Amino acid sequence: MIKEIIKEVEISGENSPLLPRIFSAFKYKTGSDNAWKQENDNGDTTTLLSSVDGNFTLISTPETDFEEIKEFVRFMGCNSIVSNVKLKENATHTYSLFKFVGEENEKTAERFLVFNSASSISAYRDLHTMLFYGQNNDFDNWYCDFSKKIVNGDAKSVVLTNGQNFLSVATAPMIFKNIAIVSGVFTLNSFRNRGYSKASIYKLIEELKKDDVTEIYLWCEKTLEEFYTKLGFVKTGDIYLETEF
Repeated sequence: MIKEIIKEVEISGENSPLLPRIFSAFKYKTGSDNAWKQENDNGDTTTLLSSVDGNFTLISTPETDFEEIKEFVRFMGCNSIVSNVKLKENATHTYSLFKFVGEENEKTAERFLVFNSASSISAYRDLHTMLFYGQNNDFDNWYCDFSKKIVNGDAKSVVLTNGQNFLSVATAPMIFKNIAIVSGVFTLNSFRNRGYSKASIYKLIEELKKDDVTEIYLWCEKTLEEFYTKLGFVKTGDIYLETEF
């Protein structure tokens, strides 16, 4: 049986790298966005599930009833599912899952802006432009959601700047307790090959550790495995994206 998650305490699961996605949908739900749990006949939670704009996240266990899950997401109008397991033999896309295990972050003399409750709306506009470079994404809705997460400590973003312009960015858009997902790593084309992405990631990790975040994950294309390995990340598995059901 699938039930709506009512309390934060219901979100648990051995430090799964997908837990921040479940928590974010639960805490900042709007419209049809929400988080659910699947229970077995004994009332034990077997699966966690969330949706944001029709994009689902699934944390399964050996007891997951996948037929019930598939029927549910079809009914809810699913666009895609990110999962810790394959839902069919050939996943639409497979990403490499990495965890940061570096002992020390490299210090840098670069100038960074760390987003917080005092950050201006103009700074958020510049950040939005970088995170969604070349994409058609509504600023107002994103700003309302993301700025709340920043203020509440449920997201973190750092930007390398030359004092006038943003050059590189690294973001953890979803944080849950001691777990963070890193994404939104981007450097402007004209400033690449200068180590700016590396510096931005290390600065982000430094800021996350200040908030006692100890489990730092990201997933990436296979072509970026070597880059993240050199930064102190180790591959721990795969994350699967399904877009056809």
